[in-house]
Amino acid sequence: MGETAHFSDDFADAFEAALARFQVRVEKACTGGSDWPTGAAAAIRAALEFAAEDPAAANTLTNEAMAAGVDGIARRERLLAHTGDALARGRAERSEAEDLPEMTEHALVGGIAALIADRVARGRAEELPGMAAEAIQFALTPYLGIAEAKRIAAGEAPQQPR
Repeated sequence: MGETAHFSDDFADAFEAALARFQVRVEKACTGGSDWPTGAAAAIRAALEFAAEDPAAANTLTNEAMAAGVDGIARRERLLAHTGDALARGRAERSEAEDLPEMTEHALVGGIAALIADRVARGRAEELPGMAAEAIQFALTPYLGIAEAKRIAAGEAPQQPR
């Protein structure tokens, strides 16, 4: 048991500590929005800023989790599921969004997590905040359509439905 159990315990502790800091940061940003689209955009910006400011924690949540075996993958999946559940609220934004495939949120959140993991692994985490507009448009397009997702990504107020 020895060293493997110690690594597992150390990883679990590091992951849970990083996850707690990440969730507080993202949830605080999300609740600052006046509606779902602006809150979701703020949460994505906060996630990218978190990774840029604390690449070690971001690495733990992404790359190290994937390398830690079954436990790490399960922890990462829990993070993706939680984040995806928040994104799924966008299905109520327009009728077409209700027909999206079930895996939409997992794929969107997984794509942003992969972007973070890649930049962190290559020592380029500082680039992540500059990628926020693209990440926001990527995540919001299935729920809002291209034009509205671009508007939100640019920091403009959402248009009111007619």
